[in-house]
This record gives sequence, structure tokens and C-alpha cells, in this order.
Amino acid sequence: MKRTVTYCTLFFLLSSGYVTELEASSRAVFDGGKSYFGQNLIQQPDTVSRDSIIYYSSDPTKPYLGVDTVNIHAAKKRAFLSLQQMMKGTNAGVYVQEPSGEPGTVKQNMLIRGLSRPIIGIEDVNKSKPLIVMNGIPLIDEQTLSYAIQNYSLQPIGAATNINSIFNLDNIESIHVLKDYSTTAIFGPRAANGVIYITTKNAKAGQRKISVNSHYGYATPSSVTTINAEFEKKFRKPFYTKYANEDQLAAYPAYLSDSSNVNFYGPSNWTDLYYKAKPLYDINGSLEGGSERANFRFFGNYAGDAGAADETNVNRYQAAFYLNMLPIKWLTISSMIQGTRLNRDRNRSITERLGETAYIPDLSTPLSPNKDMYGLYLSEYKKSLDENNITSLLGSFALNFAILKDLNFSPKLYLDYNENVRNVFWPSTLMSGNNYVSNYYGYNERMVFDNTLNYKYIIDTKSNVLVEAGFNYQSDKQKYNFIQGYKGPNDFIKVNVVEGDSQKSNYLKSVGFIPYYYQDRMDFRLASAYLRGTYTIDRTLKLAALIRRDGSSAVQSDNRWFTSFAFNGEYDFNSLLKIDRIAGLKLFASWGRLGNLPSTDIEAAGPQYGTELGWSSNKNVISYNGIGTITRPYQSGWIGYDIPWSYTDMFNAGVDFNLKDDKITSRLEFYNKDNKDVVFTVPTVAESGYQYERLSGMEVNNKGIDFTLNFNFPAAPDRLSWNSSFNIAYNTNQLKALPRGLQEIEIGNRKLAVGSRIDQFWVLKNQGIYDNDLDVPVSTDHKILTYKGTVMKSGDPRWEDTNGDFDINNKDRVLMGNYIPKFTGGFYNRFGWKKFDLSFLLYFNLKKDVINAQAARYFDFANQDEAHSLSSVRDITYWEKNFDEEAYPLYNPWSPVSPYQAEQDMFLEDASFVKLRNLTFGYDFTSMVKKSSTRFSKLYLYLSGSNLLTLTKYSGRDPELINFFGYDTGEGLRLPRTMVLGIKLDF
Repeated sequence: MKRTVTYCTLFFLLSSGYVTELEASSRAVFDGGKSYFGQNLIQQPDTVSRDSIIYYSSDPTKPYLGVDTVNIHAAKKRAFLSLQQMMKGTNAGVYVQEPSGEPGTVKQNMLIRGLSRPIIGIEDVNKSKPLIVMNGIPLIDEQTLSYAIQNYSLQPIGAATNINSIFNLDNIESIHVLKDYSTTAIFGPRAANGVIYITTKNAKAGQRKISVNSHYGYATPSSVTTINAEFEKKFRKPFYTKYANEDQLAAYPAYLSDSSNVNFYGPSNWTDLYYKAKPLYDINGSLEGGSERANFRFFGNYAGDAGAADETNVNRYQAAFYLNMLPIKWLTISSMIQGTRLNRDRNRSITERLGETAYIPDLSTPLSPNKDMYGLYLSEYKKSLDENNITSLLGSFALNFAILKDLNFSPKLYLDYNENVRNVFWPSTLMSGNNYVSNYYGYNERMVFDNTLNYKYIIDTKSNVLVEAGFNYQSDKQKYNFIQGYKGPNDFIKVNVVEGDSQKSNYLKSVGFIPYYYQDRMDFRLASAYLRGTYTIDRTLKLAALIRRDGSSAVQSDNRWFTSFAFNGEYDFNSLLKIDRIAGLKLFASWGRLGNLPSTDIEAAGPQYGTELGWSSNKNVISYNGIGTITRPYQSGWIGYDIPWSYTDMFNAGVDFNLKDDKITSRLEFYNKDNKDVVFTVPTVAESGYQYERLSGMEVNNKGIDFTLNFNFPAAPDRLSWNSSFNIAYNTNQLKALPRGLQEIEIGNRKLAVGSRIDQFWVLKNQGIYDNDLDVPVSTDHKILTYKGTVMKSGDPRWEDTNGDFDINNKDRVLMGNYIPKFTGGFYNRFGWKKFDLSFLLYFNLKKDVINAQAARYFDFANQDEAHSLSSVRDITYWEKNFDEEAYPLYNPWSPVSPYQAEQDMFLEDASFVKLRNLTFGYDFTSMVKKSSTRFSKLYLYLSGSNLLTLTKYSGRDPELINFFGYDTGEGLRLPRTMVLGIKLDF
């Protein structure tokens, strides 16, 4: 007889001496207490020796990874480098943000089932991310504390490279999306925002097998409409004719004054140097083999991803090794090590460069749109130095002891280590005579020691109880050293030289540059213990409960420990209905509570000091009269005591349906998620000297519906086959409570109000223009309508005075729109005929809004010309036409009321879209090569294109190029169209 087992009950496997192979499945089936989930197991006949080996060191604490999986077979044909790009449109409830098409950029994010907190700063984005797990290793993310030393948080300091670019789909067996507490609770407070669980391919016993996969293609630029000074002059002429006075006419920009200046009035052909088709390539290979007692797998990869703009690219070098051994029949040893190197060429954006240097030179004259002049600028840029490297090392070592029958003990050691290095030098020719150097070195280290003990008690042939206990200890270390230097001696010395003679008084002090030093280190500890029990009756009923206790050093000492719990159950009604064609009609539900793990130790430290001696726009002042000084953090906010754990309560219920032949399967889920006691920065009383304070007590609710429908109609001889998968998710959020019982707060250009969404815009309602002064409303007591005390006049906007006090101010702004889409999803189809196949993926976001800040800034030229701020920087892409100049009223741009400010509904647009995410055509040559050679077991060729078509009403460049705050600033690079030719070869 053949005995079947699962990874999650490894005690079963080793004590019996048999192993069984199941085909990978995206569904979970419970059969007589045995749980089969979407991973490959191993099958051997009864004649196999009892000394058989586990080939996958799967984590035995995860007996059920859920049914939400990525179609790996289809995803392999798409030339995407980052995990976020791989996940786009594949699973209900997963929303991917990609504000820039720059390859390898850190400006990518994923959300599972909505926002857990309002996004006020970049730090809040990181606090909303899901946990990424690879082969049981909870991966560490970049620390966010370095944002506190930046004046402009456009990018994190350092390489700013997406660490989630270390995955290669040809080395991945499965990707599971864990959304509810029946799956995520086992990961504890790390998983409050959901989990992406990645299982790589592993070693297998058998004859040596070699696999080679490769693709080559190009990222191609989109067509753009360029403009020059002639267009801008015509654009500005009506404004100057109607509104400009003598002083404003005298201040007319010099680069627009001389129409004979071919640098600005000549051809706008800068795109020849900026937009170029760039190669994409990937080649990887694997070698595996070995015996039942010891087997191995090696994987190597070299890949290059490029943007079609600004010479951006990233290269990945990767090697991984897997080894499994069975030295004794009751002991299995499994190990893995993976090393990855990411080298990135970043963009040459002036905005990002000046944002990093915190140095704003004269911005009155922009770059010339002429190719020759722009080429001179690029030749100076070649004198710069901009190195961005990330090195990642992942490792695991697991022991599985089959102590007794039905009892298994599994200790594991996980390691995740990555280094982040950036070296920069920009010559004085790019910085108005002030050269700049910076060096960054940082590392993130996570070590996890995990112990699990599983015991299964079989009550009878149809029912059993599985009891699991575990202890987990996690240690995180995060550190960075950062130095900035200004005004070096010349443009040939590109490093910050220090005095190396220890006998001199200026030992280790900078010789040439004026330096600023920053460093920080954070150490975290997380200790967890849990107990879970699962009761199963045949295929019909499953009940489970989990309780855990977590202690974190990132929480204040008097609230160090938190108790979490989860309950889930499912019942298959098909056993009652007994409908032949239906294989399963399952109802399921889960409810639980998880603590939220803080991403920094700021709250744990309580009241503290800092070096914020500068004013709000400059945080780099760290001394008083040359004497290093510390002070209270009046700008960043007061942190007090009695800050408890924040936590999440979530209820999930749904129905799972599938036919016997699996031609149609579907899943419908409803969830209600409450994030409570969220620590948030709120304004405080001015008398304290602080602008803000961090308080606990915010509550955010997310609720929604996830729906997935799959069709599978295999091909009959000479007939067409069709496989299809459609997913759609609805999500809405609401602010339920604010700290201290507040009903609303205002932070910058955002307002949060209890009862409203947390991703709304706070805007003025625009009703047209005042054509003359007599149109401006006057109250019965002869009070003329004002804007924050300034009298409204001809040429000003007709903003709605919502409270009727005849003064337009923040009290008249209303909450409108939402930048997190209410509906997200994807529609995948594959058609096969004989050896041909054609597949495509549609990706959509619906009910989503954006503020077109790029258009607002262009119309606000009067303020931008005079401003000395980062918002007034004009990159070369300023000479693109990305707006309709006829779409907005002709306001007086010099009016003190700022008529073209972005925060008004005039610039609020519908950013819903449907995209042809991917189109692939392939042919399987396997049968042909097998006839000519016995060495080949597979040969498949395919042609794949991505980002091919977008349907949207949005007037801007691309409805995806929206930052994490809902604004289209024009800073992100366009998402390129790609076309690749690929081959998959096994022998």
C-alpha cells in the first residue's frame, strides 16, 4: 500500500519511511486528516528503502498556506525583475503601486487588503507593507530611520534599490498570498499586513538534470510630444496680456525673451538622448541530482533590466545552493544558501539630485530642450560618480527529528543579511560651482531561531487532532554610516579625504570637503511562543485555534508582551448535498487578533533628544557656534510613555466551490479588518514647543470582498484548450478613531476626519473664474469675499465658500476622491492548440483618483519662476507636453491667492484604467527534439510583450505613475513597453 504524507507533518513521513509525490495544486484538500497544499511532495513505490529523504525543507508550522497562489507557469514568461511586478494583477486583494518605470527602484510597494494607516510620510508606506517569506525565512526590509535626517524624502539615502528584486521566477516553485488569520496568524506580529510566502525549487533525487532558461529583448520608449520655448511663450502670452503689470513684464524669463536663441527656440530633440530602446536579458541554469539519502540543487542567474529612459538599468548576479541529507533514518538535514548582487544605474534627475544634496542653486533657467545643449550637460554628468550596490545573503539550516511515530521536532536557523552601498560625486559644473560627495554604507541583519513540535493523535479512520507548539526568537540589527561633503578643492578629487596621521591634531578630519556625518544603529528582539490545535473530520469539518505570546524590544518596557489568538473553521456541505458534479462546496470563516510589530525603536525609547537645531527646511544644523549640541526633537515630535502595542482584529468568511473535474473553481471572501491603537503623529499645543506628538489610539477599518473565478477546459485531440482566471477585489477604508478622542486633525495638505476615508484629498471646490471685480460676492454687511484675509479679485478662482463666512480658508476645503482604488484585479487567459499557445493578462484599477500636480505646476509658472525650492526644479522632461492647455481657466497666476494650487478639485481626475499587462505567444518543440535527440526533455520558445496598451480617461502620462500620496508630480519615469524572445530548455 502507498502511504501519503505532507511536509507539515514530517513526523509522519520519517517514521513511516515512505514518501509520496503530489502534483502542485493551488487548492487545499483535507482527506482523512492529511492536508495537501500547493507544493510538490515526493512519491516512491513501496519497494523503496525506509531511508527516504525529504526533498523540501518546508516549514512544518505551516500546514495550510491557503489557495491564493500566483500562476508561476504564466509568470515565468514575463520579463519582470521585482516581486511587486510579478504580483501585479495576479491575486484578489493584492494592490501594487509602481510610481516609476525606473528599473530596480525602491519606489514600488504592495498592499494586501488596503491601507492599515494614513500615508503622511514615506515611513508610513513601509509600515503598511506585507511580510515577505522565502522558504520559511521572514525577510528583513530596509530601515526607515534615515528619512529623519533628510530635508526632502524623495528617496531613502543609500542605493535606494528594491531588495525584492532578488527573486527569479525560474527558481520559484510557488508563491502563496496569505490574507486571513487561518494562514497568517502563525507568523505573529510580523504578518499583520499579510504575507507573501515564496517557496523555491529544491533538490531532488534521481538522475542528473540540467535546465537552462533565457530571454532577450528590449524595453522601448513610449511616444511623447515635445515642446520648446516657442510653445511656452505662446502658452504664457494670454496670461501676460491680461494680467501682467510692468514689474511682472520686466521680470519676464530671459530664456523666453530672445526668440532667436536656438537653444530654446530651436528643435526640441532632447528625446534622442533621453529615450532609447535598451536591452533586457536573463540567463539562468540549474543542476540537480543525487540519491535518496543525499541530493543537491544548484541555481545560477545573470539578469539585466533596463528602463527606456535616462540610461537607467539594474544588473542581478545570483547563485543558490540546496542540500538535503538523511544521515540517520530519523533525522533529516536540509540547508540552503542564496547570494545576490544588485548593481543599479540610477536616473540623472535634477530633482532627486538636489533633494539629496539639500542644496538649491539658481533655477531661473532650465535645461535646454536642444539635443546638442543637453548633450553638453550629459557630458558633464559623465564626470560624476554614482555607484549603487546591494549584496544579499540568505541562508537556512533545518533539522527534522522523527522522535516517535506521530511526533516530530524541527529546529531551524534562518539568516537574512544585506549590505547597501552608495558612493556619489557630483562636479561643481552640475552644482553651480559647489561640488558634492557622499558615501553610504548600511546593513540589515536578521537571525531567526525557530523550534516546532508537532503531535498528531488519530482518533479513528476519519478524524484526528493535530497539536503544534513552537518557539521563535528573532534578532534584527540595522546600521548605517553616511557622510556628505560640500565644496571640495576641485572636481578631480572625488573622495572625502581625511587626515591619516594619528599624531596630528586634525586626525580623521576632512582635508578638502566640508563634511556632515550621520550614523545610526538599531537592535530589535522578538521572542514568540505559540500553541495551535487542529481537529479534522474526514473531508467535512475542520476546526483550528491558535494562541501566541509575543515580546518585542521595539515596544515600551511596560507593554513589552502581547497575546494574540486566532480561530478558524471550514465545513464542506457537499457531503450533505451529494451532487455528483460538485467536488466541493465549502464554507469557511476565521477571526483573530494580531499585534502590529513597530518598524523602528523610536516609540520604545520614550522621551529623547536629537540634533535638530536647524529650522524646518534644514535639518543638517547640528551645532551651536561650532559646539555639538542636542535638543528636544521639537520638529519630529514628542514621544511620551504608556504607548501600548497596536493590534489588528480581522474577521474573514467565504465560500469555496469547485466541480469534480476542476473545470470551474471559484472563491468568494468577505473580510472586516480593524487596526487599533495605531501610533500616529498628531499636532499638539504650540506652547509645548513641539509641532507634533506621537500618540496611540488611532483606529482604521478596512472591509472588502475578494472574488476569484477559474476556468479550465483542456484540449481534446485537435481542439482548442482554454484556461482562464479572473480576480477582482473591492476594498474601502474608514477612520474610526483618532488619538485623544479627536474628531479631525490637519497635517500639511492632508486632513483626517473620523468617519471618512484615510486616502482622500483635501481640496477646494472650484466653480469657475471671477471675470471682473464686481462678480466677487459681498455679504449683507458689505464684507468682500477673501482668501485667508486677501480680497478676491478679477482673475481669481470661484472657490466655494462652504461655511458661508466670506473667507476662503482650510475650513472650506472638503474631503474628496481616493487614491487607493476601490476595485483591483486581473483577467488571465491562455489558449492552446496543438503545440501553440497564446496568453494575455489584463490588469485594472477602478474607482481611483489622482491630483494632476504636474499640470498644476506648469500653470503655476509665476510662483515657480520666483520660488527657490525643490518644487520649482525643472528636469529635462519639463519639455514634454503632458497636459491640455485648454482644459483649465485663465486665472491670474500672480494673484496672492495661488489660483493654480494643486489642492482643488479642478486638478482632481479619475485615474481608473485597464491595461494589457502581458501578451505571450509560444510553441513547444519538445516532441520534435525528442525524436532527433534523447538528450533533450523539453524545448519551448516564446515571444512576450508587456505594458502594451492602456485604456484610461486620465489626461496625464500614465495613471500608474502616481506617488504614494496620490499625486502625479511628473517625477517617475514612464513604464516602458517591453518585448522579449525566450527559451526554456531541459536536458
